[in-house]
Amino acid sequence: MFNMFKHPSGNIAIALLLSVIAVMSGFTLSSMAMNDVVAFQYDFENFQSTLFLRSEAYRGQKIAQKLGTILIPVRTSERSIELTNSALKKTFKIQSLLSKGHVLTSEEVVMGDQRQQTIVESLVKSKTGIGQVAAMNSKFSMIRKYGIYTLETETFAKYMYFTDTDESPNGTNVYFHGPDMLYGRVHSNTDIWIKQTYGGVNGGWPIFYGWVSTAGEIQSHSGSYSESQVFPGGLSEGYDYVVFPESATLIKRNGQKVGPYNYSPDVIVYVEVDGASFTYYRGDIQSPHIENADVYNPYPPPTATEPLFTNTYQVRDTVWTFGAPGTANNRSNWVNNRLWIRGTFATYQTWGCADTMFLLDDILLENTPVGSDPTNNNTDVVGLVSEKSIVIKYGYRGPVDTLRHQDTCGSDTGNGGIWIYAAMAALGNGHGNTHKDGVFTFEYQHPHPSVPDYRYNNILYTKIDLHRYHFPQSNRYKWATCNGPRNLKIDYPWYNPLWPERTPYLERGYINIYGSVSQRRRGFVHRSYYDEEWPSNNEWNQPIDFCGPTSAPTAAGVQHNDPVFGFLLNNVNYPGTSGTGTGYEKNYHYDNRFYHTSPIDFPQVNRKDETPFAAVNWVIKRPPEYL
Repeated sequence: MFNMFKHPSGNIAIALLLSVIAVMSGFTLSSMAMNDVVAFQYDFENFQSTLFLRSEAYRGQKIAQKLGTILIPVRTSERSIELTNSALKKTFKIQSLLSKGHVLTSEEVVMGDQRQQTIVESLVKSKTGIGQVAAMNSKFSMIRKYGIYTLETETFAKYMYFTDTDESPNGTNVYFHGPDMLYGRVHSNTDIWIKQTYGGVNGGWPIFYGWVSTAGEIQSHSGSYSESQVFPGGLSEGYDYVVFPESATLIKRNGQKVGPYNYSPDVIVYVEVDGASFTYYRGDIQSPHIENADVYNPYPPPTATEPLFTNTYQVRDTVWTFGAPGTANNRSNWVNNRLWIRGTFATYQTWGCADTMFLLDDILLENTPVGSDPTNNNTDVVGLVSEKSIVIKYGYRGPVDTLRHQDTCGSDTGNGGIWIYAAMAALGNGHGNTHKDGVFTFEYQHPHPSVPDYRYNNILYTKIDLHRYHFPQSNRYKWATCNGPRNLKIDYPWYNPLWPERTPYLERGYINIYGSVSQRRRGFVHRSYYDEEWPSNNEWNQPIDFCGPTSAPTAAGVQHNDPVFGFLLNNVNYPGTSGTGTGYEKNYHYDNRFYHTSPIDFPQVNRKDETPFAAVNWVIKRPPEYL
């Protein structure tokens, strides 16, 4: 080796070798540097495109919130973003396509959500250069990003308990108190009132296990309270106002029509659901006809005599006809009239109506035993929506058998009363008339006894009270007057849907809910014998909740013996119930499935002119050439 250095030719050879090594090293370093530059550009484009893709998905969500329900595809304007640094100049082209949710088959997506999903497809492409250079360059980079952002509109099923106005139809406060235990999300657009009373598990205070929000404040009728004790699930006051709709838009648009196609206040649609099928009857309320009743005191008179006067009044009968049976399998259903409903439901069903909805009996799920939590039921979900109110019916006469039915009362043992497995929404807006605002409530809140048809001395006497007192009432003759003092213990004709009834029910058991309740105004589910905050002063004017004197079942209240027949007339609690008022105890549970699913076409939440969306998933897929 050293000998080579002694010869000139050897020096030249070594120099050439070193030159070759230097050149090769230069090429290698240049190649490595070039690879680093290309890798940097690739990583930069890849990372930056992903960031733009995410921001574009959120942009699509904001647009969807402004537009609400997407009925036809909406393409956003294309954004052009230029990025420049010492190493590169790039222009990114970004665009989204919003469309109605597809029929998805993923196990994470439930059938009932199909019509309430919005798909945001976003595509990000890039090209070299900025400005005019980019405009003249028709070639895009190989790096593209494409994502599908699936959104789901929030519906009012997400609230265990929602009120637009947390006051009664009388404009009086309604309180959450000792026995009240609420699970799930609670919101009101006005103040929420609480007070310490009796019972429950929280020292006489109500307890809210879920998050509570109000656009107003919490007001305590009983002074100071422990927030952590009453609201362990969290409390937000001054929260955003939530817009409560007055129209069941989605059900009317998408649902199958059951019954008449046009609205009439003189039509009742009676629906009985059996699984995914239903039968219905149409009740036509007839035009009024005139009846007369001769009035005597006493009645019946002990001897033949001339009547004191004759009552003349109008009566309206209901004629029932059978409608065609149908299927409600995974669909919403719309009734243009008053709706009476009951049954055991299978699949996803939502029932809506343009008038008051009456619950005749339990609303059950086919695959959930009565009294059980429906969380593991993956097949059956029920929604009930009225553009007026939802009312638990006291009683009715069957359209087929014409017998008296009282199927919403039960013993306290086993939580008898009525079971409701449904999300409910009472949308009625009285536009200033608080008694016409939508509520969830119960029928016949101020019972009084009335004299039933009775056979006496082998003669059948009917509508006995109409033969004893002035009817209809007038300013001169209040109900129930004749030629002496008013009878303040007797019921107003036909106020009780099963009138006449000798011993009507006061306490009726429990309202058992696995679901949710949303209402325009807070409906009563229990009343005192006489409402001191809304005194009727013995007046009868049912549309404004003036329903005569006290309902107390005492001698000072309604208890008395019939002056002619001798039998006892009085209000009573349903057998097996206890209490000192009228109506129901509450056993409310949230249906936890509503956190991730909703009844079909259930009313959607809007907040300050925006439709809130919940993200279902965001998936990055192989990009197409164009949207």
